[in-house]
Amino acid sequence: MARSEIREERLSAALRSTPMFRGLSPPELARLQAIAALRDYERGETIWTAGDPAEAFTLIVRGRVKIVRHGKGGDVILEIFDVGEPVGAIAVYDGIPYPASAIAIEAVTLIRIPRTEYFHLLDRHPQFARAVMRELTRLSIALTRKLGDMRGQKVDLRIARLFLTLASRMGRPAGAGVEIPIQLTRQEVAELVGTTVESAIRVLSRWGREELVITRESSFLIPSLERLKAVAEAGEWGPAEP
Repeated sequence: MARSEIREERLSAALRSTPMFRGLSPPELARLQAIAALRDYERGETIWTAGDPAEAFTLIVRGRVKIVRHGKGGDVILEIFDVGEPVGAIAVYDGIPYPASAIAIEAVTLIRIPRTEYFHLLDRHPQFARAVMRELTRLSIALTRKLGDMRGQKVDLRIARLFLTLASRMGRPAGAGVEIPIQLTRQEVAELVGTTVESAIRVLSRWGREELVITRESSFLIPSLERLKAVAEAGEWGPAEP
């Protein structure tokens, strides 16, 4: 099979398997396939940089993407997007440059749809429009909660809430606990909660010894969600420094 045929087969399979496109008829999927593109990125590769034009609706087929805002005080990870979720959809909808950078946390495959066709899909297919709106609403709520969590709360509480959120979104059962199949560095954890890497190292090292959150090679294990929820609700442990 030629390379172009393999690429088209991959794109066709990706479109058919994406829940957001399930309401489309075969002719509409064929039209979408004719204008969509599949892009692959390696871990750590930049997908776009803040200020780049938002010219295509982007949906994750494989892997995860982090949205990073660069500032004088250091980087802050605004959100992590998972398989099946749109990335940068607000900028595309509003027709503004991307306000933050997108970087692959792991090997990533994306579907890219030109902005004009994205609006046609929104107009023609209420099911697709509702799916996009659900994701945008979730993102808005998550960002509002993140800003609230980063105002004066203890590091332990912020990190506990981060892992509870990750467990809710992508966790899978592991014995009596939950495994989060994502690889995050201590620096990335720090950027996600707005703290220093030293504080993130101290908290996660202690939690590892106490088996509250166990760091594995490419995942995290939470032996007991109830114990972690107690930390998130009480915020009693650990340093209060930023």
